[in-house]
Amino acid sequence: MKVKALATLLALSFLSAFIMPVPAAADSLTLEPTQGIVGSDVKIPAFCQYGEGDYFLYFGDSNQLITQGTVRTSSCQPIYFKVPESPRGKHVVTLKVNTKTFQKEYSTLGSISLSAKSGTVDSTISVQGHGFGAGETGIKIIFDSNAVASGITANGNGSWIYTLKIPDSSKGNHPITASGSTTPATEVGNQIFTVTPTISLNPSSGWVGRVVNISGLGFSSAETNIAVIYDNILVKSGISADLTGTWQTSFSVPASAQGSHIVDARGATTGIDEVPNLSFTVSPGIKVEQSTGKLGEPINVGDMLFVEGVGFQENEANIQVTFDGMQVASSIVADAHGSWSSQFAVPSATKGDHTVDSFGDATHSGDVTDYIIVITPQITINPNSGAVGENAVLTGSGFGSSQPLSVFYDSAKTSTSGTTDVKGSFSIAFKPPASGAGTHAITVSDASHASGSTSFAVESNPPPVPSPISPEAGAKFSMFESKPIDFKWSAVEDPSGVLYALEMSQKADFSGSVIRKENLDKPEYSLPANERPGAGEYYWRVRAIDLAGNTGDWSQSQIMSISGFDFLWIIFVVIGVLAVAAAVVWRIRSISKRGGWSSEQ
Repeated sequence: MKVKALATLLALSFLSAFIMPVPAAADSLTLEPTQGIVGSDVKIPAFCQYGEGDYFLYFGDSNQLITQGTVRTSSCQPIYFKVPESPRGKHVVTLKVNTKTFQKEYSTLGSISLSAKSGTVDSTISVQGHGFGAGETGIKIIFDSNAVASGITANGNGSWIYTLKIPDSSKGNHPITASGSTTPATEVGNQIFTVTPTISLNPSSGWVGRVVNISGLGFSSAETNIAVIYDNILVKSGISADLTGTWQTSFSVPASAQGSHIVDARGATTGIDEVPNLSFTVSPGIKVEQSTGKLGEPINVGDMLFVEGVGFQENEANIQVTFDGMQVASSIVADAHGSWSSQFAVPSATKGDHTVDSFGDATHSGDVTDYIIVITPQITINPNSGAVGENAVLTGSGFGSSQPLSVFYDSAKTSTSGTTDVKGSFSIAFKPPASGAGTHAITVSDASHASGSTSFAVESNPPPVPSPISPEAGAKFSMFESKPIDFKWSAVEDPSGVLYALEMSQKADFSGSVIRKENLDKPEYSLPANERPGAGEYYWRVRAIDLAGNTGDWSQSQIMSISGFDFLWIIFVVIGVLAVAAAVVWRIRSISKRGGWSSEQ
């Protein structure tokens, strides 16, 4: 009976577990940790404490099932789950074991991940964001504290992805983070991207003696003693990188056999083994270079270039040289070794890369390796010296095609404007604005970022000395006159234009000037009555200053006087008249009091 009763009691207990489920309790589930990023591991320790049987683990308000299984009390081990894709904020984690429910809040934090942890400048990586706000806007990617991408929007799960091109930056570690309208960068934290050095060649093939442009990216910031190595031969040294570890130079291909040759670089802190090797292929072709006095300098429109060819047919005739497909030299004949030389002037062309090619009776243009030259913008001004406001002409070449121009004078934008033609050339009128004597920089730029500079020398000759005309020496004025005092002097001429300065003082050395008028554009000035000084003798003088700031000498001073006598005299007259009038009135009143006038009177 006892066994039967115990069995009955156990059966009832088992059924009650299903009939009366335990409600969810706040913080009834233990999570370690309680916050983290998408994809991180979360631990539920001592899992058996939640009961035995089948369990289901859900994440978020939508009850996303993230794992399931069976709890065995005989093995009380923890279980783990990974935080699923979810927006930033708190999410309820729900564990259901049979009819029991346990819950705990978990906070998803913003984070980013990189598809690659290292690479070179200009390489691309995928930056993926997780745990941002649902539909969050205004997300930007920050590289070395600088925003390098913006306008990114997260999806409903707070996730986003962006393809990032690594900006110019020096060798080593660089932090990458992100922030949005609600997610701060301090929460997201940094991912470290390691920039590795690299080099590039332009061109990567050619013949012996050809000038090759080589660029370096991702070297140490401001690194010095950078050298270029060709087949273990030092071909260029003494190169310095800028603050982003970028540098560029050129070298001539040394004597070497046809085929591939290793090009490498090293610096004061960058080892040669850190820089991936490049290969340069030596092949027959043409060589273009500047005259001896301009080797290595920028190439401009109009420069005379020398071109040499090798590997053509022996004694081949009718060889031509083309610049961007346009013939610039012809009727060339090769020697018995298939070599030849010629020259041409660079025609009008836009800035940047341009192709020089060649062909003959037997050699097709496709058989010859093209030669690339880079046209650099340049400007000239004619004349290059003179006065302020003088008519001059700015001429330029090597700019962008059909581009609007901006003209700067000493870094200040002027009203002068113009547009390049289809070949990047222009000619516009220009007048140097008011500026001091000496050399001034003129810069012209266009919307394609082409820019050229020249200088204009403003004359430094002071203007002549004007001569005082009026008031003449000894002129007298009353301090109480209502009309102005008119000053006049002889006009002077200066190529830069002139302004005048007038001084008036009671001292001959003008140490105590009471009146100074400057920037007068005419050889005259009317001193208003309300500015007229008090009585006394005054000296006045004048000088000219041109718009280049050149100051002429003062003229000889001229003396004049201002008197207050006229007004005092008027006062005395008025007082006398009033006195006479008062006497007459007094006399009349006296007679009237005595009874009027007598016949004797």
